[in-house]
Amino acid sequence: MMERIEARILLKNLLRRIKPLDSQQFELPGVLTEDELEALQYALALLDEAPQVIVERPGVVITPVIVAPTSQTIISEAEAEAEAEAEAEAEAEAEAEAEAQPDSFVGGKEESPPSLSAELDLSVFELPEAPENARLCMDFGTAMSKATLVIDADDYEEIHVLNLGIPGDQPEVSETMLISSVYIDNGGTLWFGKNAVDFSLVEAGEGERMRVDNVKRFLSEDALHSPVPTPYNPTDISILFGDLLLAYLTFMTWTVNECLADHDMPRNLKRRFAMPCFEKEKSREVAARLRVLLGEAQVLADTLGDRLQSGLPLGEFIQAVQQLRSEGRSYEFVTEQLTEPLGVANALLSSAGSTNSVTLVVDVGAGTSDMSLYRLQSNPNTPVRQAVEVDGSARGITRAGNYLDLALIHLLLSKGGIGSDHSRKMKIQRELSLRMRDYKEALFNDGFLTVRLLDGEIVEVSLQEFMALEAVQKFAQDLEQCLLDVLSSVDSSWVQVAQKNGGLAVVLTGGGAKLPMVQALASGQLDLNGQSVPRIHAPDFPRWLQEEYPELEDDFPRIAVSLGGARKSLISLQGKARVTAGDVQGKPVLSGFYSR
Repeated sequence: MMERIEARILLKNLLRRIKPLDSQQFELPGVLTEDELEALQYALALLDEAPQVIVERPGVVITPVIVAPTSQTIISEAEAEAEAEAEAEAEAEAEAEAEAQPDSFVGGKEESPPSLSAELDLSVFELPEAPENARLCMDFGTAMSKATLVIDADDYEEIHVLNLGIPGDQPEVSETMLISSVYIDNGGTLWFGKNAVDFSLVEAGEGERMRVDNVKRFLSEDALHSPVPTPYNPTDISILFGDLLLAYLTFMTWTVNECLADHDMPRNLKRRFAMPCFEKEKSREVAARLRVLLGEAQVLADTLGDRLQSGLPLGEFIQAVQQLRSEGRSYEFVTEQLTEPLGVANALLSSAGSTNSVTLVVDVGAGTSDMSLYRLQSNPNTPVRQAVEVDGSARGITRAGNYLDLALIHLLLSKGGIGSDHSRKMKIQRELSLRMRDYKEALFNDGFLTVRLLDGEIVEVSLQEFMALEAVQKFAQDLEQCLLDVLSSVDSSWVQVAQKNGGLAVVLTGGGAKLPMVQALASGQLDLNGQSVPRIHAPDFPRWLQEEYPELEDDFPRIAVSLGGARKSLISLQGKARVTAGDVQGKPVLSGFYSR
């Protein structure tokens, strides 16, 4: 039996597909799917006892048609959600065919995109100067997006992790985090966050459709200039993955705007942004690109407003971007970039505690796993509070949560007898990808998973079986190797200091911090160049935050980057620690930077 939410989404989609012919007539292009017909029957059944329904247009009354009950089609359960092999193949094929066009859309539709319903709102450039004692940091596009506002007072910091989930209409998922998903529905409407998830599940059908999750991964996969393939974009409007990233940033910026207004902060507030660890040249390129995208997102958010929440026609979005890019603009309110581990490191330091130590930060998200070594310094008697990266220590791998999703999809297909020659493999795989995030979480929480595939086959998987997979073992090995590469890449004096001080503190953050192979990084001995150093698992939540903001404890592994990035200490990628450990002496008492 169809559920109310499914019927509501399908009917909203139908209404958006209706186009006016003239002042009195309308048409519905295309054909109705079986699910859409069922939704209409469901709605009419609900109206059975209502004599009439008044709609907003004056003088129009729709009288319900009484229909006899019909047999209901049970919508098949999609059994997973994430990054399928088909997705990677489609993106690789599209990238090979496309030319790099960083600031323009590819192709188009046969008829011109619809005109923008309003002129661009450029008022952000006319606002008075934003206050210097407040700043914003945006950490976007992994499984969940986050933003933190920090306001500096005379002797303390006022920290506000923005409740993006409230304007994003997903407080039941999280008030402080926003689902990083984008979906183009069958009618050509853009949906974001939880709405993207809901619409994609209703329109999943027989595996024809896919949803874009974890939009930040386009940066690591060099896919910004690749056109979005048909499973993600069923329209005849061509759009690049980079512009789809801009669409999501526009939605996120709109939610940030709503939250800033609650704190009486202007839309041109200075903002930093987090990004994965890249090699120097790529890091510069990505940072420059993101700085423009985040600036564009502010103007587009101001222009498009709450239509970003209620559904935005893809053609209208394209028209707005083309108009915005018709002349060059400078976005001074977008300031420094910071690596994700650097943001975490700055969140650890207390302004009242005394610290002088070396710490390894591990941030495991959906698309990348990033690590770096830091010198942490703070002194309550001076204004010094620094989280400085040890020169050359930043490392990252493109294996993280998404990689495990793909491994679980392959295991489910294998146990279900779905081989490469199966006629419906691609559709079953796409169907699995839509719910994989929930299934992976259930597997790790419950220790087992039972899934019904699209062809009706029921598959059971145990956590032990999953952890024994060669791909999962390889992920664990790659994480450990990345850690060793970080420590091997720096001067041996840094390791010597850790050894003399009783061990190396390891901080685990990100959405994957609780995974078994990530937890293993903070235990056991390190053997480097004949030196044996114990690893010390640092507390999951800094004590100084525990005392002042205890409500942040559950979310801290995911909000640490944006929280640290918004604090006053200048996060500068140019200010690297010297090659050798120098005067880093004394045992690094963890309470030094985990307490006030």
